[in-house]
Amino acid sequence: MNPRGRAPGSAIFANLPARVTLPLAALSVAWASVAIDLPDLDTIRRWIIRIIELIVLGGIGLAVVISLAFIGAWVLSHLRQPKAEDQPRITWMSHAALWSSFVPVALTAVAAGGMFVPVLKPLMLKVFAYAVATAGVSWLVCIAALIVGGGKPELSRVRRGLLLAGTPFYCLAVWLSRFL
Repeated sequence: MNPRGRAPGSAIFANLPARVTLPLAALSVAWASVAIDLPDLDTIRRWIIRIIELIVLGGIGLAVVISLAFIGAWVLSHLRQPKAEDQPRITWMSHAALWSSFVPVALTAVAAGGMFVPVLKPLMLKVFAYAVATAGVSWLVCIAALIVGGGKPELSRVRRGLLLAGTPFYCLAVWLSRFL
């Protein structure tokens, strides 16, 4: 170490102008990349594109699986038999299930409106996240109403609510698939 606290040889590069050190640094990086056998930028770009495609495919797969869960619950809801006419029914539960499913549909419509209305564009992701969260809550309300049961009109409302609650996931699968 010299009196200034620098290692020997570091003063050589400190005294060189930038027009000399920049090409020297580029040359040393080029030599190192040849010695290490790093891929060229086109190969790295292809790798990044492939990684993005795999992420998109995973997102589509997840959206399709959740969409199928909503549709599967709707299909399985047809196994539920309506209660007899003389049995007491809880009608408010089926109404809550149907009306709670309109919330994710409306939020999905607002999020989709962000593609066409510039004012809504910054809110698209947040509104869509709310749509997904409310779809989950609506699905739980629909399943609870399905377990409680009821007559034909009540079960019909619950089934319609199950299909409508899946709207954010149906739209997400379609939106993500356009990136493939």
